[in-house]
Amino acid sequence: DRKRPGIRLREAAGFLLLAALLAVGMLSSWLMCRNHDGLSGQMEDAAWFTVSGEWQKARDTAVRVRSDWNRFRKVRCAFADHTPMDEVDGLFSQLPVHAQQREDPHFAATCNELFVLTSAIAQSHGLNWWNLL
Repeated sequence: DRKRPGIRLREAAGFLLLAALLAVGMLSSWLMCRNHDGLSGQMEDAAWFTVSGEWQKARDTAVRVRSDWNRFRKVRCAFADHTPMDEVDGLFSQLPVHAQQREDPHFAATCNELFVLTSAIAQSHGLNWWNLL
């Protein structure tokens, strides 16, 4: 059996399975990085809107980002570490309180912290040499 030339069905199936897992891993990494980069950029915009006095734009942007964050939560839970996600959820829960009290500095600081965390999540899912080690 071992001396027969060519590839057996078992070997081909194993190779195809590994190739499919690699493709799914790379695709999920790219999508997570792209999604989190977009969210982090919008949170940075919300922080700058707050600092520049454009309060309504800041609130609308923060509400839109929270909606986008919650929309893909289950998919994100399948591929990401839950600790930074729980931190992001906690910060998102603080935003309405700061908005209600019109606490501009706290709202801007929370938006900036959300920017930093979502940017870190994006970097951790990016395809980099340090993530491959």
